[in-house]
Amino acid sequence: MGHSKRRLTGDSDAGYGSASRTEFYDANNWDYPKHGQSACRAIRIAVLVVARVSAVERSIQILRAFESRDEYSLTELVALLSLNKSTAYGILQTLTDYRFLTRDPQTLRYRLGPALIRLGHLADEQTEVRGIARSHLELLVQKIRKSVLLGTLNEDRITIIDKVDPVGVLHVSAAIGQQIPFSAGSFGRVFLAWLPEERVDYLIKTYGLEAFTQSSITDPDAYKEELARVRECGYAVDDTEEYLPGVRAVSVPLSNADGVVAALTVVGFTSRSGNQPGEHAIKAALRAGREISEQLGGDESCTDPDPSDTSADLQRSPGTPHDV
Repeated sequence: MGHSKRRLTGDSDAGYGSASRTEFYDANNWDYPKHGQSACRAIRIAVLVVARVSAVERSIQILRAFESRDEYSLTELVALLSLNKSTAYGILQTLTDYRFLTRDPQTLRYRLGPALIRLGHLADEQTEVRGIARSHLELLVQKIRKSVLLGTLNEDRITIIDKVDPVGVLHVSAAIGQQIPFSAGSFGRVFLAWLPEERVDYLIKTYGLEAFTQSSITDPDAYKEELARVRECGYAVDDTEEYLPGVRAVSVPLSNADGVVAALTVVGFTSRSGNQPGEHAIKAALRAGREISEQLGGDESCTDPDPSDTSADLQRSPGTPHDV
């Protein structure tokens, strides 16, 4: 902590939580009527936050009720969980709209929906990836003395599912569970490089390419050219501070039988020549990525056109740092 690490930015703390903290901080020294309006606004926001948290808790209670039974009627759930009937109906309607539950039109009874199956599959997949990758991440950090992050792409966000930091050296860090945009530096490109083209077009059209720094690529055509280079090389490099000022990174895809399911990213500071992910770190990351993918049952040809020749990869990658 302190000066020993720098955290990646993301929006995991954004939303109502941060808004309520800001409002209460501004209203702590309120002097009505001078600060009466801001204090009242803070109270209204607090009420909204509490109401939303309560709704989330009730939703979780409803979903967990299905651990003991396959289906319920509205009346049965209201009695079981001591919920207000109109409140319960509203939550059930929302869960059904998002396919977390299904409602039989004949019996009007609720069952678990396909969205939960999808999430369960993702949870199993992430657990498998994390379990297999962990020892490789630890060994990689011992070799290169830089932080290594493990992430998965879910819809339009990359989620950090594991990390290993070096001990006793200045390093870049991120929180497990933190989410970053799909186009964030090398992390984003290494995922999108192996997505179907129509999926890439959808993400870019729907969410856009964010200008995180002055070096960020925001032109769709130029971005797609970079994705083609990543596919050719088998990895992605951010050596121009595309995502965070002062941070350089290299990302390697991890694949199973279905394709790329995760990525590992080595991060370091651009201002410290011995802390940048250079040729040594890239070769070590590629080797770790191949070993993890092999254990996941992946086809290494999916992510590396010539797995026996990392030097060729390095020569083909524009702007690859060679200082480590």
